Amino acid sequence: MTQTVVDHSSSLYPWLKKSFTELTQHPIPNSLLIYGEKDIGKLQFGLELANYLLCESPLQRPCHSCDPCHWTEQGSHPDLFIITPQNLKHLLPFDTTDGEENPESDDKKQSKFIRIEQIRQVISKNELGSYRGGKRVVLIYPVEAMQSEAANCLLKTLEEPSSQLHFILITNHLERILPTIRSRCQFFSIPKPPHEMASDWLKHQLPAKFTQEMIHQKLALYAGSPLRVVQSIDNKILDELVIVNELAKFHLLQSGGIIDQLNQHTLFDILNCIYKWSIDVNFVAFGLPTRYFPSFEKKMQSHTRHISPIAIQEFISHLRDDLRLANHPLFPKVQLETLLMKYKQLFQ
Repeated sequence: MTQTVVDHSSSLYPWLKKSFTELTQHPIPNSLLIYGEKDIGKLQFGLELANYLLCESPLQRPCHSCDPCHWTEQGSHPDLFIITPQNLKHLLPFDTTDGEENPESDDKKQSKFIRIEQIRQVISKNELGSYRGGKRVVLIYPVEAMQSEAANCLLKTLEEPSSQLHFILITNHLERILPTIRSRCQFFSIPKPPHEMASDWLKHQLPAKFTQEMIHQKLALYAGSPLRVVQSIDNKILDELVIVNELAKFHLLQSGGIIDQLNQHTLFDILNCIYKWSIDVNFVAFGLPTRYFPSFEKKMQSHTRHISPIAIQEFISHLRDDLRLANHPLFPKVQLETLLMKYKQLFQ
């Protein structure tokens, strides 16, 4: 019997629905590698696909009504195995800590990597067969977080996959995945949300004070990702607009507002924002269009007429050095103050 997909508006972001329908019109491969830009909803897509595979409705999948659907949505399905680094557990829509074996130390819970122990544990459980007598699903996000030992351990299972075992691998950086793993998977690309669809969705997510122009500006600021726009409003990520509004004062910049961001955000995120702004300043100085902050292009043009191309490129080079050391700064406040002073001197 042909299966169809239900259009559950609450299950997928609107820009993911077309891709989901296209994928589920065909048999799902046992080893699927989903890729696309960061923060466009690929994890949600993968979880819905797991729901689709584990749903036991005879008519439509996922039905979001049967027991397996409820278990999947709660993260408690016995045939669903989700592997993520500990520092990304918060991205899941359910708590996965209660059922973990061998509780780890607080330091390990913040690990940015997927370790071989996580892969081995899931593989050993799958050797026992399916709890429900049907499909089993292993979802790994993001695949590039696997340490080399973990990747090699997974590779052995991918070489001889069981017909009832599905691997859903999700990555933000396809180029970082081992060629041996890529060669054993079928690829599926998730496109960036169309601008108008992202804008319409944000209208219903953001406070009423956000005008259409402000929404467009935010989307441009965050490379067209509506999820990053929402995260910036919730202070889950750095609101780059706070930084660039200050940088747009050029030689009149007051460093205090930017330095205050260190109370909530990392030095790396702040420097990365300054780096993108500086790249745009450099482009405009050479008569090229901006890449990251198009709404500030005219303002940049009026302040870069007399800027030294050598000086701005030396500043960018110095900024790159700071970025490489940003994760281990001895004095982040002093480092940031020094950098902002050099920035102001470019326009004096």
